Amino acid sequence: MKRQPTTQQITWFLDLYRNNQLDLTPPYQRKSVWSPKDKKFFLDTIFRNYPAPPIFIHRTVNDQGYTTYHIVDGKQRLETILSFFESKIAIAQDFGDVNLNGKKFKDLLPEYKRKFWDYTLVVDFIDSIDGNNIEEVFDRVNRNARNLQPQELRHARYNGWFINFVEEESDTDFWWDYKISTRGRDKRMKNVQFISELMMIILENTIVGFDQDHIDTIYAQYDEIEELQESGDFSLEEFINRLSYIKQFILAVDNHNVAIKKFASGSNNNYYTLWAYIHLNNPQDSVAFADAYDVFMTKVSQVKEKQEAGEEIEEDVLKYYDNSKGAVTDLPQRRERLLALTNNL
Repeated sequence: MKRQPTTQQITWFLDLYRNNQLDLTPPYQRKSVWSPKDKKFFLDTIFRNYPAPPIFIHRTVNDQGYTTYHIVDGKQRLETILSFFESKIAIAQDFGDVNLNGKKFKDLLPEYKRKFWDYTLVVDFIDSIDGNNIEEVFDRVNRNARNLQPQELRHARYNGWFINFVEEESDTDFWWDYKISTRGRDKRMKNVQFISELMMIILENTIVGFDQDHIDTIYAQYDEIEELQESGDFSLEEFINRLSYIKQFILAVDNHNVAIKKFASGSNNNYYTLWAYIHLNNPQDSVAFADAYDVFMTKVSQVKEKQEAGEEIEEDVLKYYDNSKGAVTDLPQRRERLLALTNNL
């Protein structure tokens, strides 16, 4: 790998941005993870002229000689710079200088705008050679990054069918309606990771315990699916049809009595068990299922109250309840919940 460290002022990045030469979202980039507090802290760094970590850039030139600068690491810093320049965010109210406290860029005096423009960042240009690829560079640079989640690393490492399919799927209304996707989960890609597990039930036709390494294996296996399809080991059409069937069945159940939204919405362990049951058992009568599911899950929701009252509890109901505590994503717990649910539907 060839590197070329240098320095650039903020104005250099602004020029690239204006000329549409700055790529902040190459395939390996993770979603933005900076909070407003993080952004204010970085602006504080700029206006106090403190040093910041280097920006890693991969530069490409097309056949017409047009250069694009792809941000390998430093996306959040540059997005903060651009947002401030466009007066979308402000400096912290307690910065300690009346000329800067709570100010947006448009409100700054010329001398402070100049201070912002002249701030210097270390830039490390990276060329991909000797078999190294940019995705691997991003992965290595970010392994020690601030609280980076495993799914964010997958987002950086993979750019094939499975990662793109699951990420696009996570943005659809279905997952937001069932609170599998929420703003909090989406920010750190936890929704994408859980939806990946649900897709894995279809791909593997079984349930497994939660295992980051196993998820990585599936991502690698289904990153490129052309050979799998040619060999007959995978049918995209069958996968899509199966996914559609499960989602439509869930919607049909809730159209009858909203039992799923009542008991599984926002609950990963209940939703995982429900999804696995539907895929593995292929129920057809959504009304009968809805009524039975509502009865069973209502009993589960009443276990604690009945225990305190010393009342008798059905074996499967207690089994489901007990395996919904503690290590709920381990295979034994997932298996016991599925068995208990299956016995009552």
